Amino acid sequence: MNLDLHSNQSTRYLQVYDYYRELITTGRLMEGTKMPSIRCCAQQLGLSRTTIETAYLCLAADGYIISRPQSGYYVTKRMTKTALVNASSCTTLSTDHSIQYNFTSNNVDADSFDFSLWRRYIKSTLRQDGRMLTYGEPQGEYELRETLCHYVTNKRNAVCHPENIVIGAGSQALLNILCPLIKSRKNVCFHDTYFAQGMAIFEDYDFTLVQDKEQANILYMTPSHMTTLGDVMNVRKRLSLLKECSEHDRLIIEDDYDNEFRYFSKPIPCLQGLSGGENVVYLSTFSKLLLPSIRLSFMILPDSLLPLYAKKKALYNQTASKSEQLALCQFLRDGHLDSQIRKLKRLYTNKAKYLSTLLEEAFGDRAEIFMGESVFLVHLKLRCCLSGSELHDRAKQKGLLVFHTPSHKDCSYAHIALSCCEVPMENFPNAVQLLKEIVADL
Repeated sequence: MNLDLHSNQSTRYLQVYDYYRELITTGRLMEGTKMPSIRCCAQQLGLSRTTIETAYLCLAADGYIISRPQSGYYVTKRMTKTALVNASSCTTLSTDHSIQYNFTSNNVDADSFDFSLWRRYIKSTLRQDGRMLTYGEPQGEYELRETLCHYVTNKRNAVCHPENIVIGAGSQALLNILCPLIKSRKNVCFHDTYFAQGMAIFEDYDFTLVQDKEQANILYMTPSHMTTLGDVMNVRKRLSLLKECSEHDRLIIEDDYDNEFRYFSKPIPCLQGLSGGENVVYLSTFSKLLLPSIRLSFMILPDSLLPLYAKKKALYNQTASKSEQLALCQFLRDGHLDSQIRKLKRLYTNKAKYLSTLLEEAFGDRAEIFMGESVFLVHLKLRCCLSGSELHDRAKQKGLLVFHTPSHKDCSYAHIALSCCEVPMENFPNAVQLLKEIVADL
């Protein structure tokens, strides 16, 4: 204990009192912490039990600690100095409105996933005692890579073998593996700067981020989700992009998230498949299909990068849970992913239709309302004096988050979009009413 018992400033019991009071008021002794027993504290400090008991009684009298019969003394829920500082800082933020309705969230609906089914697969995996005693393969469990190869070949027209697939816990983990393999290429252009986490990884590896793709030798593309509003790159543009990148020796990193969710068309073949598996690194994830907390993503490397990866892969530990990999493998083999996609489409389509109906009732002929190509999004083009970004900012101030697209100054409408994933259907009426009030204030 940092306690000067040789000081002449006060009696010893007051020194003990001041010492513990300081620990409590600064938050170093948290609420509910058990104090040392009187006997133990007396032994540690070399003081009499009477001195310690007097100090404790003073602390209890001032409300810093409380005595519990046959248990001891505990720190009370008293406002500490730290808490007072936090409280005062919070008052400066009191003008900010908390977010009530987040229509931009990537989280999923509570009814979107069958937890009991997934729990059975996890339990089945954990019964494989022998396999659970070993570390996972650095590249990912082979049977899962084999199953994923079959899946992307049939569903996304990809061209690959299990040896091309690398599994990891999220896109960032995979980019940490990829960046050293392509370090000879210095400049990377992100089509959509929304993926700040990915941009940070490239900056950490000393890549230069450029805005003009003509100056880049790496293009980070999301062709199935070109903008925050869910626009999809058509086949003609995809072929043109591949041709251009081949002529200028540009590597494409294709982040193919949300590709399964389309209202009016089947998923367009991925860039990786259209290129024959050359000059394209393919990334995808199961976070939206299953749960965001199940961090399982995969990467398809072109054959040209496999020798480099083979030299380095033993240096990388597998970041994805081995048990979840094996559970997902059997989940896919039993055909549950297709039924999960159908379930999600039904759920989100019903939510989107209900949200569209509420918006039509609220804004009438002042607005154009339509469901986007993405299953999750409802678009609202509202005739008003604001741009989409301005309406977005006003809505945010009132606790409502929406997507927006920049409008030209001469446009007479604001274009926003609302993702119906996270917000429960029962909250839609209040959210639409809030949006109506925001517009009415104009």
